[in-house]
Amino acid sequence: MNDILTTPRYQRWPRRGFFKRLLWGAARKLALGGLYAWGLEEHWLKIERRDMVLSGLGEGLSGSTLVHISDLHCSPIVLERYLNHCVEAVNALEPDFVAITGDMITGPKLYARRVARVLRRLDPRIATVACLGNHDYGIFHPAGLGGNRGLSQYVAHELACADVFVMMNESRVFHRDGAAIQFVGVEDFWSDRYDPCQAFEMAGDGMPTIALCHNPDAAWHVAYWGADWVLSGHTHGSGKTHTRVRDLVFPAAHKDFLAGEYSLGGGKYLYVNRGLGYARRMNLNARPEITLFTLRRAAS
Repeated sequence: MNDILTTPRYQRWPRRGFFKRLLWGAARKLALGGLYAWGLEEHWLKIERRDMVLSGLGEGLSGSTLVHISDLHCSPIVLERYLNHCVEAVNALEPDFVAITGDMITGPKLYARRVARVLRRLDPRIATVACLGNHDYGIFHPAGLGGNRGLSQYVAHELACADVFVMMNESRVFHRDGAAIQFVGVEDFWSDRYDPCQAFEMAGDGMPTIALCHNPDAAWHVAYWGADWVLSGHTHGSGKTHTRVRDLVFPAAHKDFLAGEYSLGGGKYLYVNRGLGYARRMNLNARPEITLFTLRRAAS
């Protein structure tokens, strides 16, 4: 059964910056700049518990746990104290790994410093790994309106200082008691630096591999290069009406990849996390989500 954590105290504005908060509160209700937050259920955290079956997983890592979070969107709307509460919920699960699949911020560089301050409080037994999302390159589409040159490198640097290993077309291997597991992270699918070939270039063959890829549209491609599981976010769990304008601004190749687990065939899987940030939630089934995976060895 899933745990539901409620945080009603975060719905009260602080006295400092009252008018600034008021303006942003109006913006969220009016959907200004695509930064609105749906008023219903915006602060309910849903903890999903699932098994992640991996071929070749060594006994030393069997039973280990991995927390997957995504789409923090630290911004004038998604506040630090709410994200701090999310970190407390993650730490309470005592995970071995934490994986974050992008969209750390929505806004200028100062929010990179703020989200790094939040994520510095994560306390996994082994490591925190991450990839970036489209909003970490600019407020909107990274190749178009709202792009911010150098933002992604700045976000990655701030997170690295907070002991979060951001993989930008990179891989990393972790060992425990003679067992090994490999994480591969790609740059955002919409960016001009998305390169799974480079990401898997130094990856080991035959090793259990979990890929972090913000946009689930790239899942088939990333799985082809060798990922057993692909962890994504981006969708916020919400189905949207597709129009020519929306598809131009928010193109989606696989509109069915909304939330939850999907089989990609050949023993490969995709999991789409609904995210923590509560912007653009349009239905009651899209509460902010923390996913707890227990790593299991595949049967011979």
